[in-house]
Amino acid sequence: MKLDASRQIDRFRGLEPVWQWVLGACVFLLAFLIWAQILDPSSTAWAETADRMESNLERTSNSVSLDARSQNAALTYGSIVLPDRKADGSLALIEIVQDILSRHGVKNDTFYQAQSNAIKASVLPGIAQAGEKIERVKGELDFSSSAGNAIQIISELESHPGIESVTNIRIDKAGNKQVRTRISLEAWVRSR
Repeated sequence: MKLDASRQIDRFRGLEPVWQWVLGACVFLLAFLIWAQILDPSSTAWAETADRMESNLERTSNSVSLDARSQNAALTYGSIVLPDRKADGSLALIEIVQDILSRHGVKNDTFYQAQSNAIKASVLPGIAQAGEKIERVKGELDFSSSAGNAIQIISELESHPGIESVTNIRIDKAGNKQVRTRISLEAWVRSR
C-alpha cells in the first residue's frame, strides 16, 4: 500500500478548520514529546560529558612546578602509593610474609601480628584523606633456615612495597648450618 501525500493533504484541507487545528496541535505535541523524552536528555548528557572533559583537560594541562628538592625526592623514591585500608593492609602483610617464606621453602615459622598504633597526623601531613588516619601494623616473624636463605628472605622483605620497614633483625646460630632469624616488620594502613 502506497501512501499518497497529495491525497492526504487534500483530505486534511477538506476538514473543518477546528479539526485542522486539533490535528496540527496533536502533531506538534507528539513532536515536542519525542524531543523532550529522547533528544533533549541525550543532548544534555553529551553537553555535560563534553564540559567535564573540557574541565579535566584544563585542569591537567596546567603545568605543575616542583622545586628541585621535590623533583629529587620523586626520582629517588618513585611514585607515591597510598597505604591499603586497615583490613586489606593487615591481610596483605600476612600474605606477603607467607608468600616470601613459601618461595624459599621455609615451613617452621611463626608470625605474630601486633595491634596497630596510630601515627601522628603532623608526621605525615597530606597523606591521609579527610577523616582518615594512618596506622602502623607491626608483625614479628621467627623462622629457621640456612644463612643464605635468611639473607635472601630479609632482602625480599625489605624491598617489598607492601612493607614500610624492617625495624629489627636478630640472627642466632641454631646448629646444622641453620640460623634462627627474628624480624620485626611494619606496614602502614589507612583507617577511619
